[in-house]
Formats: sequence, C-alpha cells, structure tokens
Amino acid sequence: MFYLCSIGSNLDPHIHVSRALAELLAHVGPLQLSSVIRTKPVGMHSSHDFLNCLLVVESPLDAVRLKQRFVALEVAHGRDRSDPLCKVHDRPLDIDILASNTHGDFATAEVDSYLAELLAELYGHGEVHDPKVALQVALPGPSDKPGKGVLTRQVGLGPLVLGSPSEGSQRAPAIHLDAGPRHITVPHQ
Repeated sequence: MFYLCSIGSNLDPHIHVSRALAELLAHVGPLQLSSVIRTKPVGMHSSHDFLNCLLVVESPLDAVRLKQRFVALEVAHGRDRSDPLCKVHDRPLDIDILASNTHGDFATAEVDSYLAELLAELYGHGEVHDPKVALQVALPGPSDKPGKGVLTRQVGLGPLVLGSPSEGSQRAPAIHLDAGPRHITVPHQ
C-alpha cells in the first residue's frame, strides 16, 4: 500500500524533521519527498514557525499499524501524545497519514491548503511559493563498504526520491520517456 504523509515540527524543527526523515528511510524504505517549507502555525496560537513537507511511502503495513509506528516516532522525539490538547500545542514532530491507495498517485488527493503547493510540486503541477528550507539528512553509507559511516544528503529545496537505489554510490538506471506524460521505462540492468 502507498501512503501520502505529512511531517510537521515547530520545536527545533531542523533537527526533528531531519532525524525523522532518516529514521523513516531506515525503517520504512525509500521516500518520495516534497520540498520542505516554513509556515506559520495553523489552528493554534504559537510564535514558533513550522517546517512542513509531504512524502509518499510504500509499506506492507496497514494504515493503523503504520500510524502506530509514526506515533512511536513522535513520542521518541518528545511529543506528549497523552495531553488531550496536543493537537494545539507546539510539537517537536507530527506525522500524519493523509491518503492511501494501491498505485501511489496522490496528485488529486485532498490536503490542507498550506500543503497544496507541496502536493502540486511533488507531481510536477506547480511550484512552491512558501520559503523552502534546506536540511541535511543522514543516510547509511554504501553497503558494499562496511565501516564507511554515514553519508548526508541535502533535501528540502525540491522534490526528490530519498533512499533510491542510486544513492550510496550505485549508478542510477537510465530513465526513458515512454508514450506520454507520467509514463517512463527503466530498463533492467
């Protein structure tokens, strides 16, 4: 199943969003990631701006179990989910599932207005006007070189696939346009 998810943070957001992306990459797999933007809080009173992004992940987990993993990650980052008002308080991390389907195309999904440009950008249908924020995400080193440590990847300034097989010093496969928009072929190598 494919899931369209959002990440938000307004307490040490550079740290929490970067770490959450690295942790999701390690535990869930490759992420199709939007730009990361700075926004004013919506539906709450706070002087702390948010960092927000969208991502698409594929997971064998159902939505309930995936959300449980997200909540565990939020709690590990310091969010107090036991507070009945946690939705209107500042938070180090908030990960939500916005939509799911079996084909992974969320171009027409309904999202909150402050995320609409991110969704359009993710599918090549527009650009983002909110301020974009560059983040460094830690990636595991190449698997064929034990002990090589961690690589970092800059994210946030445009859509990308994080954790693709081409990362970690493997060569990216050639991509050829096929018979129309959104149709590509990737030859086996």
